[in-house]
Amino acid sequence: MLKAGMLCLLNRVTLNLHRTSITLIAVGLLGWASVNVSPLQAHQDPQGSPAPVISIPLDEPNYGELLQGEVIVREFEVSNEGTATLKIWRANPSCSCTKILDFPRSLEPGEKGVVKFEIDSKKVKPGDTRKGITLENNDVERSKIRFIFAAKITNLFETDPNPIKITGLYRNEKKARVRLLAKTDYGFNILGARSRNGEFEITDFEEVTKDGEYSIEITVPPSEEPRVIKDPLDLMIEVKDGRSVVVGRYVEIHHMESVQVSPASVLQFGNRDTDRLLGENSKGVVTKMVQLLNIDADLDFKVLGATLEGFPEGTLDVMVTEVVPGKNYRVLLTLTEYRKEPILRGKLTIETNDPLRELRVIQVAARFGKR
Repeated sequence: MLKAGMLCLLNRVTLNLHRTSITLIAVGLLGWASVNVSPLQAHQDPQGSPAPVISIPLDEPNYGELLQGEVIVREFEVSNEGTATLKIWRANPSCSCTKILDFPRSLEPGEKGVVKFEIDSKKVKPGDTRKGITLENNDVERSKIRFIFAAKITNLFETDPNPIKITGLYRNEKKARVRLLAKTDYGFNILGARSRNGEFEITDFEEVTKDGEYSIEITVPPSEEPRVIKDPLDLMIEVKDGRSVVVGRYVEIHHMESVQVSPASVLQFGNRDTDRLLGENSKGVVTKMVQLLNIDADLDFKVLGATLEGFPEGTLDVMVTEVVPGKNYRVLLTLTEYRKEPILRGKLTIETNDPLRELRVIQVAARFGKR
């Protein structure tokens, strides 16, 4: 009986040992299988469902030197290393100098595609530059992934004056002469020049010297109203090495009113001004002025009066003075006392005989910071 019982106990122990060994072996095999899972199977979302994984080049390409105005086309590869369809909704360039020509809207697992884009260097400032393209997609880990590239933009010439600014009475024709001076040793010819938006005309164009100096006369026609605009001067350039570029330089045009007012909209007595009303050396008053200058030869300009609203009575005195009859007036504002209020605000209205704008309104403020 004793031997039989012992035998039965040994058999149970042996059976349990076998079961334990089988379990350990199974766990080991499972662990081994999890270590050797394929890369595509490993890319899954937290719930274990298939998921897309976007991949683009890690290296930042450098496209080298581009002459300003040069247009090139480049591309980069994008792939799906996940287990579900990759959706690319948008390809967004970081600036207007880069234009997306084509990109894959969807990629299946393991599939590759190409993003094709154009770089217009005339829209980039000269010097070293870095730009990017952002791909918006359905990879939850990298839903906005950015491709970066670098380049160096070389400017062929400079203008004199720089910037190009043309001012004059809005209803008059305006002219300006601009010199173009070579900045490199590449050598080039300017084949033509034009206004991109038609706001001016090229009325004279000549090559001054053979080493890259040109002279251009710009004529701006009258405007129906005062305004400030910018219109690029486009130059068609042929480089001696065979390249051709179109380069733009902004022309800033000021179609001015007959009467120029300075300051145009706001006059302020700051703390430095009002502090002068305090202390032993104080003269007791602080004066500022608004100047009105007539640039219209056909207008016999006059200031008819000036009134101030919003300030306590006696705080600011207003006086109109004629500097040059018909041409130049000054409106003097004299602050006569220091106030306890941190700031005072009011409105100065100047009445004139200018048919375009009879009333000029200037906002006036005075700050008091010592009390």
